[in-house]
Amino acid sequence: MGEYLSKSGVSGAIPQYSSRREINPKTNNNTATMGPDWSLLPPELLEIIAGKVTSLGDYIRFRAVCHPWRSASSPRPRHLPVQLPWLLLPYRFDSVDDSIRLFYDLSASKIHKLDLPETRGATICGSYHGWLILHNGQVTSLFNPITRDTVSLPPYTAPPSNLGIAPFDYDMDDFELWHDTNSAMSPADTFFVKKAILTSSPLDASCMVFVHLDLCWELAFCKIGDERWTVIEFALSWGVDMRVDFSYSKGFLYNVDRLGQVTKYNLINPSKMLFVGIVSNNDKYLVQGVDGDVLVIYNSGRTSDDEVVEREIQYKVYKLGNDGKPEWIEVTDVGQNVLFLGGGGHALSLSSSNLQLPDWGAKCLCYDSKKLEYWNKQLGYWDSWFKTNIELGRLDDGTVTDISGNLGLFQMNRHWQKSLWLTPSLL
Repeated sequence: MGEYLSKSGVSGAIPQYSSRREINPKTNNNTATMGPDWSLLPPELLEIIAGKVTSLGDYIRFRAVCHPWRSASSPRPRHLPVQLPWLLLPYRFDSVDDSIRLFYDLSASKIHKLDLPETRGATICGSYHGWLILHNGQVTSLFNPITRDTVSLPPYTAPPSNLGIAPFDYDMDDFELWHDTNSAMSPADTFFVKKAILTSSPLDASCMVFVHLDLCWELAFCKIGDERWTVIEFALSWGVDMRVDFSYSKGFLYNVDRLGQVTKYNLINPSKMLFVGIVSNNDKYLVQGVDGDVLVIYNSGRTSDDEVVEREIQYKVYKLGNDGKPEWIEVTDVGQNVLFLGGGGHALSLSSSNLQLPDWGAKCLCYDSKKLEYWNKQLGYWDSWFKTNIELGRLDDGTVTDISGNLGLFQMNRHWQKSLWLTPSLL
């Protein structure tokens, strides 16, 4: 795991272990003054010590000390709390020679360099529960960059199942003809997965994977171990894909479009409901809160001059009402949520009670990447860039703090992977 495993030692105090050893007076001084052999600690004591380690980095280094320490500690520890996330910095995903990925670690305030050849040529269309969702060609898979485990997903060339949810205001006969003739993907089809989400760790048998495609299947899902995808909604034959982001909560899938309208999909009794719109722009996130609330976050700030347009940060948060009414309520108190916003609609919500937060608590937005657009006089069009630094914005008093410094300026186009947050995990 590259630089992340190159550190030596284990932070924190380890109880001293002394063993009575009879020293031969004839032994040379160097041997007589040697310290205790820590590899001889009893396995039951090593197991207790390993169970007290709460940092994933310290736990990995603990297991790297020697074979006895590694044997006494589980490779899949369940006692580790949720870790502060790392920010994957943008990179050119079409580079066939470079597989080094940079992650900014919030807890250590440093960048880790990981060599991940599995990501070469792939777009990362999501990150959930410590796993990256990779799409390369016609193959989508799950990858844990810490354990290097991989989980395969069904091929898109297998005829999918269909929930039968028709678009609004659409003739059912035409709809059935449309999806019957456009459901199968051929090996020659090229397409992108715009975004994907997981409902839990893929090691959990109940884990579901949802994808948003730019082909005839707009929304689809599968369970780990399925042999085919199930299409939730097919693309309209005439329309433009208006989806911006989607999220899963309590058995329902929610989608927000460019007009701010939110659609709720019932996957058990296939149907959908359209909620009133919030705001019309593309800079929106839809995320499940730690208590199951559905949150929409959007950025309303923008300043510009003649040659530079800079997207300022001014986020607002709305929560779906819990009283059964399809209404959105603007909130400045999101309870124990800490919201992490990345590029391309990638967002996650973590509970502040489960995190070892530095000096900040809940009611916070942690975000990166101000969007800059420069007018290219020579070519006559706008160049788009991401100015990446991580800022912490409090929703209660509006204060903003830069907690990373400048992490770089990255071009934003179809050749570049956008930033996203990863909660590193050994599960």
